[in-house]
Amino acid sequence: MIGSLFVTGPAGTGKSTFCGTLKEWLQEQQMESATVNLDPGADYVPYEVDVDIRDYISLSTIMQDYSLGPNGAQVVAADLMVEFVPQIKSLLENFQDHYIIFDTPGQVELFTFRQGSTHLVDALTEGKAMIAYLADSVVASSPSGFIAQKMLFGSIFYRFFKPTMFIVNKSDLITAEDNSRIMEWEQNPEKLSDDLMQEKQQIVKQYYSGIIKAFAESELISKIIPVSSVDRYGMEEVYSQMSNFFTGGEDTDTMYREE
Repeated sequence: MIGSLFVTGPAGTGKSTFCGTLKEWLQEQQMESATVNLDPGADYVPYEVDVDIRDYISLSTIMQDYSLGPNGAQVVAADLMVEFVPQIKSLLENFQDHYIIFDTPGQVELFTFRQGSTHLVDALTEGKAMIAYLADSVVASSPSGFIAQKMLFGSIFYRFFKPTMFIVNKSDLITAEDNSRIMEWEQNPEKLSDDLMQEKQQIVKQYYSGIIKAFAESELISKIIPVSSVDRYGMEEVYSQMSNFFTGGEDTDTMYREE
């Protein structure tokens, strides 16, 4: 593979639709791409799956074998995925000249916070991995919603310590003014703090100011990429970030390389 992108984020942010749209966009640009579904509980995915974890893991079988309900079965399935790394990796050998797009489970915690998740990413990609965190544009258009999603983005970044894109999906659902405000919050923590105080008058100002200051002083201030899977807006920028990391030269990803 040229490189891989693991798409994660809260339920309902449009991860699967984004994966399908990005795959189509890459193919239209004459670039090879393939999709891997890592969600064993997915009833439907809006793209042609090239490698599917559902060929190895069945939620109904897990529920029966372990006497679990749907939620418990999802947790067990997330842990079982590591056992099928050799089979998945063998299939990925057919896509040497491809960008690989991994569609992760709908509930972000099933991928991000399970013990084997970091091993799964490293084992399947041999270090050629990026993470795409998808935020919901409607939620992110309020100061408190933006901060909540940035905190989740930060936990994912430090969990995997891979290049991580902060992608605001469904940008077509909010106004141009809201999109501009989100971009401004990312680059101007003082503006974010002021707007938060106006939204939440009752909060402890010092506490939240400290969180915003931590954003500014850490690696959590990053480039925001607004995208829309409806009109394919932003897909070129997503590809640009991928291309820059995977093929941009030795110094491109110095922060993530071992000395």
